[in-house]
Amino acid sequence: MQKIVLSALVFFWIIQSACVTSLHPLVTYDRAITDEKLSGTWKKSDGQEFLIQPVLKSDFYTQHQDLKDDIKKGSKEDSLLLARSYILEYDKECGHYTLMISFIRLNGQLFMNCMPIEGTYNTHEGGGVDLNIPGSMPSYTIAKINWQNSNTLKIDFIDGGFLYDQIKANRMKIKHESDDMYDTFLLTASTNELRQFIQKYGNDDRFFDKENSVTLIRKS
Repeated sequence: MQKIVLSALVFFWIIQSACVTSLHPLVTYDRAITDEKLSGTWKKSDGQEFLIQPVLKSDFYTQHQDLKDDIKKGSKEDSLLLARSYILEYDKECGHYTLMISFIRLNGQLFMNCMPIEGTYNTHEGGGVDLNIPGSMPSYTIAKINWQNSNTLKIDFIDGGFLYDQIKANRMKIKHESDDMYDTFLLTASTNELRQFIQKYGNDDRFFDKENSVTLIRKS
C-alpha cells in the first residue's frame, strides 16, 4: 500500500490540478474510444503547451524501444488499449512530463483516464531527477472532458476535497484508502465500481473542481 500511495502522491505533485487518484483504471481496452480531434498541440491561457498524439504514432513511442518491447510481450488487451490511447507531453516549471490518456463515454459524457509514464525534474544545478518510482504500482486520475467546439476542450477534474468530505460524512460510498500524514486518499474500487460511481455522480457539478478546470485551445 505504501508504494501505491507514494505513486499517487508523485502524480498529484506532477499534475497538481488532479485531486483524486485511483488504483484501478476507469478505461479498459474494450471501452476505450478514439477521437481524431484530440491529436495536436494545445495551449492554456497562460501559454503552457501540451502535445497530444496517438500512442503508436507518438514521438515518445518512436524514441522508446522499451515501450515497443513491452507491447510485443504484453497481452492482446494491453496492445488494444495502447492502440486506442494517447500520449500527452508537457513542460511545467523545471520538468518534462509524459502521461498516457484514454477515453470512455459514460451516460453520454466523455471521461478521461490519465496515467503517468515518465517525469523528469531538472535541478538548479542542471541535472535531471527521474520521478519514476521503481516497483511502484500505477495510479490513475479521472477527469470529465467537455468539447466547447472542435478547437477548444475543457477538462474538469474530480474535486478531491468535496469527494473526501462526502465519504467521511457517509453521504457517498466507494472503496478507498486514506493517508492521514499527507491528508490525501486513493480510490481502490474496481473498474466496474468506478464506472457505476461516475455514472451516478457525473452530472453533479459539485463533483468537479471548477477552480482547477483546464481549458485547452488548439494551437496546431
